[in-house]
Amino acid sequence: MILQGKQLLITGSAKRLGSVIARKLAAKGCKVLIHCSSSASEATALLKELPGEGHRMIQADLSTDDGVEHLLKCAGKFELLVNSAAIFHRPGSPEDLASARLYRQINYLAPARLLEYMYMQDIPGCAAVNITDAFALLPGNGAYWQSKRDLNVLTVALAEKWAEKNCRINAVAPGPVIPPPWAPESRMEKILQSVPMHRPVSPDDLADAVTFLLECDSITGTILPLDGGITAAAPDRWNRY
Repeated sequence: MILQGKQLLITGSAKRLGSVIARKLAAKGCKVLIHCSSSASEATALLKELPGEGHRMIQADLSTDDGVEHLLKCAGKFELLVNSAAIFHRPGSPEDLASARLYRQINYLAPARLLEYMYMQDIPGCAAVNITDAFALLPGNGAYWQSKRDLNVLTVALAEKWAEKNCRINAVAPGPVIPPPWAPESRMEKILQSVPMHRPVSPDDLADAVTFLLECDSITGTILPLDGGITAAAPDRWNRY
């Protein structure tokens, strides 16, 4: 696929990994729709930095169905989608019913609705990439893990149906990348001890992987572990589903 001139929506793209992906794809000629929730100032600044023309910023709260519909109304038609927005809490914080619902809404239901919307636009050759989590490819539990696992499963489940319209859907499942603001450096170092390559995933590598999956017309229904060997080292790697 030639990305030049394509309308692209990236959720959660005002900062952190989403902004790296936005810069990479704007450089490829995409007209980027920057989505943010509470990071309007960062989104505005990023909008001014992106090369090319036709970029826009949309502010919407994905924690509610109304917020998701507001995003879609403002976005209009788009041929490419990267579901990057996600939420997670500090490890050890209680996963009560409210937080479980929030995980499911932002990490799974909102991406699922955006995917449905793009598919129903009947644009031949549309493509989507979901940003999931390498640890969701391994046995686990908890509301966050479940929300990302469900997005992995959805990615594979939709591929055959989407192929009927010559549309593609894939996912990138990264390992540890950028620690959250509340995580001390020591915690990141501890996590990386369990990563075979003992280093975090490069944000540029993640953006390159997303770009590759959008460009390559021969790949669909694939979950690409970008994790420094985490899933490759797992003994049950052939029985993830």
